[in-house]
Amino acid sequence: MSDTILATERLVKRFGGVTAADAVSLSVKRGELRCLIGPNGAGKSTLFALLCGIYRPDSGLVWFNGRDVTSLHAFQRVRRGLGLTFQTNRTYHALSVRQNLETALGAPRGDRPEGAEARYRHVLGRFGLERDLDRPARELPHHQLQWLEIAMALAGGPDVLLLDEPTAGMSPDETLQTARVLKHLNGEGLTIIVVEHDIAFVRELAQLVTVLHQGRVFAEGTVAEITQHQDVRRIYLGRT
Repeated sequence: MSDTILATERLVKRFGGVTAADAVSLSVKRGELRCLIGPNGAGKSTLFALLCGIYRPDSGLVWFNGRDVTSLHAFQRVRRGLGLTFQTNRTYHALSVRQNLETALGAPRGDRPEGAEARYRHVLGRFGLERDLDRPARELPHHQLQWLEIAMALAGGPDVLLLDEPTAGMSPDETLQTARVLKHLNGEGLTIIVVEHDIAFVRELAQLVTVLHQGRVFAEGTVAEITQHQDVRRIYLGRT
């Protein structure tokens, strides 16, 4: 469908006798802000790796911007407009903030979407990175390293921003600031998908939520619908 920007069709990924992704079908519309949640071992990290091209599925398809990208590597998907941040921070600690950002800008897309530069500049300002451009990344506190990685992902002007637990290790105030910035970016038209386990962050951020359990899509809906779903409360929140 023309309004679907990222989708999967019955993705399957096995590791030995463990099926980490079990016929996962997912559809994200252009301009959506979606959170993928689930208990430990639900398959969130595997689905993230399949979406960004780190893993190849044993079967099934990944569609991005109307094209089958199942066989493409992560860097090829980035060139097509997928912005990525990872659970383990991947900034270059020996380089300055400016050099990290210049590295991310090294090969900009020729078809950068409208508003991409404004979103990038907004993030630099709201995350306080503009005043630390010449500071070595290794001297940044943890939360600013996370924010720097988000800024680097935005530098190339992605159509979709895919984040893996972007607030891990942050304080409540830092987490709230991250949510506010992401909501602003989404309000400016950027499609955002967040793989997360912090339900408080999800409540603050998400429009729609997909719940994974044992490698499958278990439930989908608004935050209110998901948090009131009795089976979700049982498997994810630990109570009914």
